[in-house]
Amino acid sequence: MNNETHTQKNTALIFAGGQSPLLHLSKYLPHSQWTIAADSGLDHALSLGVTPGVVVGDSDSVSEEALAIAHSREIEFISAPTDKDFTDTELALSHAVHIGAQRIVVVSAGGGRFDHAHGLLTSLFHPEWAHIQIEAFIDTAHIFVLHGASSLQITGQKNSLVALHAMNGMAHGITTEGLRWPLRNESLAPWVSRGVSNELTGTSGEISLQSGALLVVQPEAFTQIPQES
Repeated sequence: MNNETHTQKNTALIFAGGQSPLLHLSKYLPHSQWTIAADSGLDHALSLGVTPGVVVGDSDSVSEEALAIAHSREIEFISAPTDKDFTDTELALSHAVHIGAQRIVVVSAGGGRFDHAHGLLTSLFHPEWAHIQIEAFIDTAHIFVLHGASSLQITGQKNSLVALHAMNGMAHGITTEGLRWPLRNESLAPWVSRGVSNELTGTSGEISLQSGALLVVQPEAFTQIPQES
């Protein structure tokens, strides 16, 4: 899996609610066929200069100003009741899958309520979405989702941090290239922290997985504000 392999026509960009994302994330946002805001993610999308095509959720935390802009621009709303079994972000993810996205990028500031942050992270690993390339920009971190059997190429500054976490049970057959502490066809359990605080030995690396689900995190990916060329 390589985040350069999917084109604009099958990519969905989702803005989650919560705190406002870092403004310089706009430098990294992919070109996408679909842009979806989950509730107050509408405010965050507009703050980054992005007009969503659709807003999903109960609209209980969207600002009046953002709602006025959305209506003036005739943005579509897919409403959901306030009392429901799913978060607005999960509904937005489900909508992206329904319309045929093959790559989904979720943008969130992180922070805020821990239960919402945890719910966002775990929803990325829905087993029915294992065939879709899913990643997230959360605060300063770039997050990737791997379902076996698959592989991922990452880039970053030399010595920058990389973390691997098993999700949804055991992750087997993990092999890494370009990391300071390599894994060679090994397994990780979700209750151990062995995969934390690894480092790139150069400016690129590769992680492959045979079975299970793996969370790959580059926690410092967006700490450096890119310079204007």
